Amino acid sequence: MKKVPILLKRISRQENQPGKLTIGVIGTHHGTGVTHLSILLANYLSQWLGKKVAYVEYGQQEDIMHMKNIYSEVYGSTKESSEEEDFFLIHRVTYYKSVRPAELAEIIGASYDCIILDLGMDFIKNKHEFFRCDRKLVVSSLTPWKQQELERFQQHTCHINQSDEWLYMIPFVKKRELKQAAKEFRKQFWGIPYEPDPFSLSEETIHLFQKVI
Repeated sequence: MKKVPILLKRISRQENQPGKLTIGVIGTHHGTGVTHLSILLANYLSQWLGKKVAYVEYGQQEDIMHMKNIYSEVYGSTKESSEEEDFFLIHRVTYYKSVRPAELAEIIGASYDCIILDLGMDFIKNKHEFFRCDRKLVVSSLTPWKQQELERFQQHTCHINQSDEWLYMIPFVKKRELKQAAKEFRKQFWGIPYEPDPFSLSEETIHLFQKVI
């Protein structure tokens, strides 16, 4: 997979726009890749657009600590942290773990350019925070044994005002399947490229985010 050249990186940084941006990411079911996509987005905004970014793991998911244990030794952290602290830094992105509702307003009010809100898969519980976001991404699957989850989610949310503007992100899918799903569900579907390392983005992923963010 081709990685983005330095020149493209410099051009991308010039696209930096003023104003705070909040991006909500939620999954239709467990294991869709919400956390992975959220980390990719955080690194795109930080490394390629030069934004000051906060990644917020909303609720008691506790997935982000596993990511820290895997990647902090490889990429390093700009701040020493302990298990008791509720945040840590990697690649200039501040990662907040297991954030409670009362803590979210303080993070949003801080001096970040962009906030990635990882809402897991509980739409009923987290829908109000999702609605408040500037960009709303739904991660799902088109595999035959998982597509019923997408159908269930769509039936549950189709009546919501402006839900037709939500972007549906599908990992590991062919273009023809995306086109068929977009026609069937009348939604915007985008394929997520395979990225084994969320801190090293390919040119394909960069181009995807340039279109949807």
